[in-house]
Amino acid sequence: YHIVCSRDRPDGAPQDPLQPLQPYWITSQQGRIAADEMPAEYALMLERLQEFDEDVEALVPEGTLTASLLGVGTAGLEVPDSARYVDRLFGQADRLAMYYQRRVNRGLYSIHALAVLMGLVFIIYSEYEVQPWVVWVFLALFFAGVGIHKLGSRRQWHRKYLDYRALAEALRVQFYWNLSGVVDSRSVGFAYENFLQKQDVELGWIRHVMRAASMHRARGIDPDPVWVQWVIDQWIGEEDERGGQLAYYSFKERQNTRKNRQTELVVNTCLWAGILIAIILAAGSSMLAEDYQKLLLVLMGLLPLTAGVRDTIAQKKAEKELIAQYRFMARIFANARKHLLGSRDIAFQRRVLKALGEAALEEGAEWILMHRARPLEHQGLS
Repeated sequence: YHIVCSRDRPDGAPQDPLQPLQPYWITSQQGRIAADEMPAEYALMLERLQEFDEDVEALVPEGTLTASLLGVGTAGLEVPDSARYVDRLFGQADRLAMYYQRRVNRGLYSIHALAVLMGLVFIIYSEYEVQPWVVWVFLALFFAGVGIHKLGSRRQWHRKYLDYRALAEALRVQFYWNLSGVVDSRSVGFAYENFLQKQDVELGWIRHVMRAASMHRARGIDPDPVWVQWVIDQWIGEEDERGGQLAYYSFKERQNTRKNRQTELVVNTCLWAGILIAIILAAGSSMLAEDYQKLLLVLMGLLPLTAGVRDTIAQKKAEKELIAQYRFMARIFANARKHLLGSRDIAFQRRVLKALGEAALEEGAEWILMHRARPLEHQGLS
C-alpha cells in the first residue's frame, strides 16, 4: 500500500503524475492501481487468515493444547522456541481440520441417507395406496437435505477442512525441516515459498502462516546435529510401528483398499440383486400375489438407488485416487528411510530430508486440489 510522499526533487514534488498523499496498491500482477478498494485476491487472503484466527479462538481455546503433538522435547535437547511455536500452530490447524472433517462427513452421509429415504417414500407412494400425508414426508426429507446443504455451504465446512488439513501437513514439514537444520539458519528466505504457489490464489494464506512462523526462527544458530536422527525416527518412523508417516501412509493405503472393496461389494450386490428381482418379476409375476409384486418392485427401485449412493460417496471421498496416493507416499518415505539409514553424513541426510519434505508438500497440494474438485456439501439431493 503506497502513500505518495515528497522526494528529493525540486520543491519535494513526487514523480509525475503522482500527487502527494495519493494512495495506491502496488502488486506484482497488476502493478500500480488506485486504492479505491483492496485488490480482491488480497482481501480474500486476509479474510482467510482472519477466519483461521477466529476459528482457533472459538474452537481451540487457550490451554487445550497442553501436550506437544509432534513430539517436541523427547530428544532430551533444548527445544527452540520457534519449534514450539510451529508445534502449537500445527496443533491448532490439526484440531480444526478434524473438527470440520467430522462436520463434512456427517453432512455427506446425512444428505445421501435422506436421498435414499426420499427414493423409498416415492416408490412406496407410487406402488401402494397410502395417505396423502406421505407426500409431506417426502417434502420434509427434501427440505431437511436442503437445510444441511445450505448450512454446510454457508459455514464452509468443506473448504475449511481442506485448508486446515493442508496447513497442518505443511506445518509438519516445516517443523521437522527447521529442527533438523534443512532450512539455512542464516537465510531470510523460505524453503517452501513455492508451496501452493501455482494453485488458487485464495490458498496463499496457508503460505503466509508458514512465513509468519518462520519469522520466529533464530538466525545464525545451527540446530544440534543430534536432531537429525530424532527427526528421522519421529517423522519417518518404521512401517510396522505407530507414530511415523511411513506407518501412517501404509495403514491408510490398506484402510482405503478395504473401503474400496466394500464399496464394490455393496454396489455389485445391490445391482445384481435388483436385476434378479427384475427377472423374477418379468418371468413369474403372474404366480406372485399382488403384495409380493409390490414389495419386489420397491426393492427393485431401492437397491440400485442404494448402490448409486454408495458409489457417489466413494467418488466424493476419492477412495480409489487416495489408494494410489497413499501407496506412492509410502514408497517415498520407505526409500527415504533406506537412504537415510545407509549414510551417516549429516549433510547428505539433510538433503534427503529436504527432498522428502518437498515431496510431502507436493502431495499436500495435490490432495487439496483433488478434494476441492469434489465438494462434498454441494451435491444436493439430485
